[in-house]
Amino acid sequence: MTALGARIKGLRVERGLQQRQLAEKAGMTPSMVSQIEAGRLTPTLPTLGKLAAALGVPIAALFEPTPHGRLHVTRKSEYPVVSFDGTTEKWHVLGAGLFQGKIRAVMSTLGPRAKGVKTDKVVIGPGQMKLFYVLEGKVALHYNGSAEQLEAGDSAYFDGGTPHGWENLGPKSAKALWVILG
Repeated sequence: MTALGARIKGLRVERGLQQRQLAEKAGMTPSMVSQIEAGRLTPTLPTLGKLAAALGVPIAALFEPTPHGRLHVTRKSEYPVVSFDGTTEKWHVLGAGLFQGKIRAVMSTLGPRAKGVKTDKVVIGPGQMKLFYVLEGKVALHYNGSAEQLEAGDSAYFDGGTPHGWENLGPKSAKALWVILG
C-alpha cells in the first residue's frame, strides 16, 4: 500500500465509509477505489479531486502526513504519485503537501520525447514563483511563448502565473524538480 492509498483509506475509515460507499459518492467503481487504496493504480488529479470531495477534505489533505513532532521523513517508496490524462508526466510529491504551505516541491518524471502537463491543469496563485531544476535529461522549458533548452544541473526561476510547461527532448525519461514558492 502506498502512502497516498493508505491516507485515502484512513480518511474513508475515519468517516465510517465502505469502499463501495466512497466509490458511489465519488462517481467511481468500487474496484477503482480498492486499487487506489492498495497502491495498484495511480490516480489522476481529477480523480483525486473527486475522492477529496467525496471525503469532504481539500486535495491537500490526501498528501499531508499526520505530523509526528517537527521532523517528518518520507522514504522514496512512500511519495504520493499523481498522473495526468494525456501525458506521460508523473509527479512524486515531496515534503508536506502539494497544494498548501509556503514551499512545495514535486519531482516530475516525463517519458521520452513527451510534453508535460499544461499549466491550465495546475492551480498556481498570482505572484507564486517557481524554481525548475533539471535532475536528468535534456529538456525544453516553455515560458510565455519561448523555449529554453536545459540539461541536468541547469535551473530556471520564474513567475508561476505565466503560461509555462516542459518537454523532454531526449530518448530516455527526464526528471525535474519543481519548487513552488509563495
